[in-house]
Order: sequence, then C-alpha cells, then structure tokens
Amino acid sequence: MTHSAAVISRAPGRVCLFGEHQDYLGLPVIAAAINRHLEMHARPNERNEFVLDMPDIGKRRTINITETFEKLEKRDYLGAMLRVLRRHNCHPVHGLDITVRSNIPINAGASSSSAMTIAWGQLLLHYFGGDRVVSPEALSQFAYEAEVKEHGEPGGMMDHYTIGCGGLLHIDTAEPFSVVPLPSQLDGLVLGDARAPKETLAVLSNIKRNVFLAEKIIKAQRPLFSLQATHPDELSNLSPLLPKTLRPFFIAAVQNHYYTKAALKLFQIPQPDLKQIGTLMNQHHFELQHHLGITVPRIDRMIAIALSIGALGAKINGSGGGGTIVILAPGKQEEVVEALESIGAKGFIVNVDPGACITHSNN
Repeated sequence: MTHSAAVISRAPGRVCLFGEHQDYLGLPVIAAAINRHLEMHARPNERNEFVLDMPDIGKRRTINITETFEKLEKRDYLGAMLRVLRRHNCHPVHGLDITVRSNIPINAGASSSSAMTIAWGQLLLHYFGGDRVVSPEALSQFAYEAEVKEHGEPGGMMDHYTIGCGGLLHIDTAEPFSVVPLPSQLDGLVLGDARAPKETLAVLSNIKRNVFLAEKIIKAQRPLFSLQATHPDELSNLSPLLPKTLRPFFIAAVQNHYYTKAALKLFQIPQPDLKQIGTLMNQHHFELQHHLGITVPRIDRMIAIALSIGALGAKINGSGGGGTIVILAPGKQEEVVEALESIGAKGFIVNVDPGACITHSNN
C-alpha cells in the first residue's frame, strides 16, 4: 500500500538532563524531547526523485528513488537511512517534493541532525512501508543505525530514542537495552543557544576512547571491575591505578553515572523535588566542565547568569565545545531568556514533547 496525500513528518529536538557522554559507554541517561521541531512537508510527484528544498540553510538536494548509496558520503544520514530502510523492505516507488523547515538550533547539541534523520525515515515508512505499523522504538533504531552504524561514528542511542519515542525518558543503554517513560511533570525548562558551533565527532571520539582505555587498564588489575557498579567512594582507590591523563575521564564517568541514578529516583514520582534535580544538574555540569573540559567561556557565562537570577540548575547540552545549555528555572523562564539575550545568546522556553509524528497537510 502507498499513500498519495500530502503529509508533514515532524520530529522534535532533545535535551539531555543527566548522563551526558554516558550512552555510548553502556550507561543510562535521562533525556527529554522538546517542542522545537524539524518538519518535512511532503507531496508525491511523478518524477522518480526526492527533491528536498531546505530554505533555512539555502540548500536543495535531489535523490533518485533507485539510488542504493553503496558508498556513503561523510555524514550523509539521508542516504544512510534509505540504505537501512531498503534492508527492512521499504522501497520507494515514486518521488516526493519536500520542504524542510526547522526551529531547532543547528550544530548546537539539540539533535537537529537526528531530528532530520527520524523525520526522513518516518516519511519514507509512511509512503513506502506497506501496511505494517512501525513502532517508535523501531524507527529510533533505524535512525541510530543510519547515523552511527552505517557511518562508523562514536555516538550512542540517546538522541534517536528520545526523539522517536518522545516524553521524559530513562534510557538504559546496557544489555538488556530499555526505554522507560518517566511519570514526572517537568516544567520550567529553557534551552539556551550560545550561537557558537561545536565539534561533535572529535569530542565524542576523544572521551569515548579515554574512558574505554581507563576501563581496560583497571580491569587488567581488578578483573571484577565494572564501570556500571562503581560508586564514587571507590574513586580514591581506583583512580591511582590510572595514568594522570586518564583520571579525569574516569572520574567524570563514575560521578555522572551516580548523579543519573540519583536523579532517576526523584523522577520516578509525578511531582519531583525540582530543587534537588537542579542541584544534581549543577553537579553533573561541574564534571562536564572541570573533568571532561567540554565547555567554553561563553557557555560558562550563560550558565552563571542563569543561576544568578534564580535558575535551579543548568548544564551544557550535547557533546560540548559550544552549542546549547539546558536550564531548569520554574517561574523564571522569561527572566532567563531576557538575561541570555542580553549577552548575545538566545533563549527558548521549551516543554516536553510527545515525539515524532506524521500529520496530514492542509496544502
């Protein structure tokens, strides 16, 4: 079965509240989809090609529906998703005219690229996936394969599952993998955009490599060692087993895992103590700033000004080196936005979003 009506494929951005730089280590994260969206407005055509018009960035791309992408260009997630979906019996039979619009900050840690990949995959499955119902989890997995596995990149699964499944989620990346919606109401979020681009892949690769090397060194001396089971109280005994250059990466991994587990207990009730959550966010950011070194002066200034006017917590959002921050400031969102804009940054009041979806277009 194919569909002939015009539709909109929508995918949200996301924020990581806890577990930054943890999902690719097999550790859990707490993340939320947010109501900043990428939309693909699509209408079938008769030209056997996908024409993607991207006015926000001044680009247009044409893809023949028979293209198999045996060789992928770097970070070509659209081609990778087509390749993944062909393996799952999704074969385009006609073209589409697509206009892409987005208000998710680009290259800023809010997962604009994953939103694009998921919106694209969702669109292809809608038109060419047959009668089967593809679950949000399956769509998320396809997107993870397209972005990470097909390109051999170092990222994890958090972005794809948060965007695909929506809501406030606890994602445990260890085996058995699980995605669990959290019952808490989370109000008072602000997304701050530093308007400074970041370098995702280099940062991810460096941190992942150093933590894995630290694990290997400790396991050689302590065969029963498990990163997942390590408590911060053990750091004084374990850190001296490592070269000094690796200790900060190991300390951050252990501490951030601890903060994520502590936050999970708070988020498991409908009305959590937001002040405690804010404190944990600040402690998490300390590790990202001082042990992983992924912040820049502009990000540090944004966080300092948000906290100075009453935000409960704030942390860098994404791989680091620039990009965005997530701020918890119930009742003070507008003040935070004004403060951020006073120093040349941007602020957006955001809410938790239900996740990727297809809607019918009126055009």
